[in-house]
Amino acid sequence: RILQLTDVADLVVLDALVPHVAALGAEQHAGDHSLLVDSAPIELSADLIRTGFKASDEAIEAALRRVVALVGATMEGADGVSVTLKRNGRLSTVASSNDTVLRMDDHQYDTGEGPCLSAAAEGHWFHIESLADEHRWPVFVPLAIDEGIASILSTPLMTLERPLGALNIYSNTKGAFAAEQQEVAALFASQASSILADAGVLAEKMGKPLADALLSREVIAQAQGVVMAQQHSTAARAAASIHRSARAAGVTVAHHAASIVASTHNDDGSDT
Repeated sequence: RILQLTDVADLVVLDALVPHVAALGAEQHAGDHSLLVDSAPIELSADLIRTGFKASDEAIEAALRRVVALVGATMEGADGVSVTLKRNGRLSTVASSNDTVLRMDDHQYDTGEGPCLSAAAEGHWFHIESLADEHRWPVFVPLAIDEGIASILSTPLMTLERPLGALNIYSNTKGAFAAEQQEVAALFASQASSILADAGVLAEKMGKPLADALLSREVIAQAQGVVMAQQHSTAARAAASIHRSARAAGVTVAHHAASIVASTHNDDGSDT
């Protein structure tokens, strides 16, 4: 209910680029990767795909920071909270409540062991009721005790296919996380997982096919500018010239455009 009242579920707006996803299903000219909707070309920059994903990442992390704040404010015994996600092939902390939590997560990344890593890898929760009596992670546990941590609860963030990370809750008190706290942690982890799952669906729809199309479109636009300068022609005539040359050479418009752009650079990579 807290999540609903604070609009965490609605915080992440991931559909700003959805109209452009429809272009993937629209008719494309054979081989030129131009995006068409209702037979009209869409003038898109490759920066759109990069900016869109960057904005989405920032929005997702903002939502996760809000989840972290809510966990810390509502769960009794929680002295620190973090969210760990896999980014660029490795786990990292994307939201945390304080510096102690960051160090705790870093201790796990550095040692390669700990409840956070185990939850993210195995897809089920790990509970350390008392670090003083814990023997599963012999390198990590002494470091955690030195930080003043007495108990830990790590709950995986899941999609249908696999775990994506973990929600980690740290306490300075032994036995801080009873069954009630574990249930609350599971609810918060479920909300965070939903945010990540929704983002993953959009990323899949807007993945390599659209990125490739946008990059090709950018190259074609650059080639069009080159031809306009060389032939002192209009944009329409330059575009027609590129298409005619591509057909005559038996290559795609994107391939021919790339060769035009490449011809404007010297061997040392500088512009002619």
